[in-house]
Amino acid sequence: MDFRESIRVNNRKTKLVVLSYIAIMLLVGLLADIAIRPLSNAGLLYDMKLYLSLAAIPYFTLGVLACTLIGIFIINKFGHKMMLSGSQYRELDPTGTLSDTERQVANMVEEMAISANLGYLPRTFIMESEQMNAFAAGWNKDNALVAVTSGLLSKLTRSEVQAVIAHEVGHILHGDSKLTLYVGILANVILTLTNIFAHVFLFSRSRNSNANKAKMLLMVLNFVLPLITQVLYLYLSRSREYMADAASVQLTGDNQAMISALQKISGDHQVHDSASKLNDEIYTEKYRAAAYIFNKGDSVFSTHPSIENRLKKLRGE
Repeated sequence: MDFRESIRVNNRKTKLVVLSYIAIMLLVGLLADIAIRPLSNAGLLYDMKLYLSLAAIPYFTLGVLACTLIGIFIINKFGHKMMLSGSQYRELDPTGTLSDTERQVANMVEEMAISANLGYLPRTFIMESEQMNAFAAGWNKDNALVAVTSGLLSKLTRSEVQAVIAHEVGHILHGDSKLTLYVGILANVILTLTNIFAHVFLFSRSRNSNANKAKMLLMVLNFVLPLITQVLYLYLSRSREYMADAASVQLTGDNQAMISALQKISGDHQVHDSASKLNDEIYTEKYRAAAYIFNKGDSVFSTHPSIENRLKKLRGE
């Protein structure tokens, strides 16, 4: 299997998902503009073209964009910190005193960061849990981190742990954390504003047919967009997992280590009851779970592909 081609294919899928979100965002903004200030009676598409050509200023569309940019700014500053919130973890300082296992983990993160040409060293954390898992967050030298559980370190071989760490470094390399946070912001802005617009226009009527059509479409979108945006988001998450698996193989040069690691992690979760979660009482656990190397799949409502499909990809089937 050509793992570079796998990454290219999933990158194309990612671009399509992001473009879909942007298209939805523009549609919602333009419909709101037409509902409030229709420019003609010649059809919705004609009015949309007029607004896009700036024949009139699309205030609501620009407002949707402004809300998105504010959300992205906040996420840039604080989003990655949610990943460690509430967890029992310790950071490994490469310059400090570490046990042999801790030193080995810190060295593997450094080796994979160098192999990936990141240009910086992600911070490394160990989370206290018997459950086998790992996750990455961030996208630059100020916020990138890799975390693995103590259970994973005690139950995997060195080569398997290295494959898992390479998978997580792959997420950082591809900017997955940044991308999923941005897409999450897009989805929330779209859904919130669509809901507001739909309620504002619920009982209003206009003499202009374009305005009435725009209002009707916004009310319909208020019901269907939650499902559409969720499916797109989860599809994106599954694509990024395949990419990270491919990155692990590229960085380590060994697909068998990743295959073996995933098999052991999956088996461990079955033994410990797949319903159990790390720090189950913590609200941020649900947010963090989507970033774990393993989570049950594979459906349109899953954050991860099934373990069977991931193994098939890794075997080149």
